[in-house]
Amino acid sequence: MKRNALIAVAIAIGAVVLGMRLLGANANGTEPTVIIHAAPVYFPLATEGTLHCIHLSTAPAIDGQLGDWPVGESIALNRDTSYSFTGRIDNTTDLSSLIRSGWDDQHVYFAIQVTDDVVLADSADVWRDDGVEIGLDGLNDEYAWGWDDHQYTVVVDGRLGDRGAEASGVAAEILQRDGGYDIEIAIPMSQLLSGSPISGTVMGLTIGLHDDDDGDSWDAYLIWQGTNTSTSPEEWGNLLFTERAEDRLIALEARLVTLERKLQEILVILEEFRGVAPPD
Repeated sequence: MKRNALIAVAIAIGAVVLGMRLLGANANGTEPTVIIHAAPVYFPLATEGTLHCIHLSTAPAIDGQLGDWPVGESIALNRDTSYSFTGRIDNTTDLSSLIRSGWDDQHVYFAIQVTDDVVLADSADVWRDDGVEIGLDGLNDEYAWGWDDHQYTVVVDGRLGDRGAEASGVAAEILQRDGGYDIEIAIPMSQLLSGSPISGTVMGLTIGLHDDDDGDSWDAYLIWQGTNTSTSPEEWGNLLFTERAEDRLIALEARLVTLERKLQEILVILEEFRGVAPPD
C-alpha cells in the first residue's frame, strides 16, 4: 500500500513538472520555456534620480571590457543632466559618461563608459586627474560617516581609493580607448550591507566625474546628484536593486531541470520495488 502511494506521488510530481515544461513549449515542440502569468515586474521604469542595479546571474569579468554586461538601464551624466558642475565643459565629447550597475550576493558592480577628448593623469592627488568618484550610502540612512559610507575613486591611470585611503577589497580595471576610457569596478557587498541583498534594496548613490585637460588640477567636475560625493547623502539619488523577468525564468528553468533529475532517480528506486513481494 505504501509502495503504491509513493508511486502515485512520483507520478503526480512528474505530471506537474511535465505540464510546466509543456506550457512554454514552442509550436514545433522545441526549446520549451516556462510561462508564468501575472508575474510581478522586476525591472521597473526609470525614475529621476534612480539607477536600477540589475541582478547578474553571472558576474562580469573585471577587465574594463564591457561586452559581457547584459543590456540594462543606464544613466547619462553630462553637463545637462548633472545636478551640479564646476568649470568649463564644451560638449559631451569634452566630458560625459554612461553608467550601469549590477549586483549579486557578493558584490555591487559598475560599468562606466567615459567620453573625454583629452585623458590625463599627472597629479599626486587622485581627485585632480581624470577619473570617476562613486559615493555610496549602503544603509541609505543619509548619514555620511558610518561604516557603510564610501567615496570610491578610480583614476584613469589605475589608482584606486576610498575617501583618500586604500580601497581594500575593491577590484577595478580601466581600459583606455579613442575618445575616452571604460571602467569596471566590483565593490564587496560586505562594505555596504550587514546581510545579503534582495531585490528592492535601496542604497544612496551619486557619481562624480573629473576632467583634466591641461595638467595640474582638474578643469571640470560633474556630479550626478547632490553637490559632492563624500558628504550630504540626503542630496544623493538612489541605487535600486532589481531583477529582470528573464533572469527569474532562467533560474526557474534550472530548478525544474534539477527537479526532473531527482524525479528520475526516485522512479528508478521505485521501479526496484516492483519485483519485491510485500512481507506477510
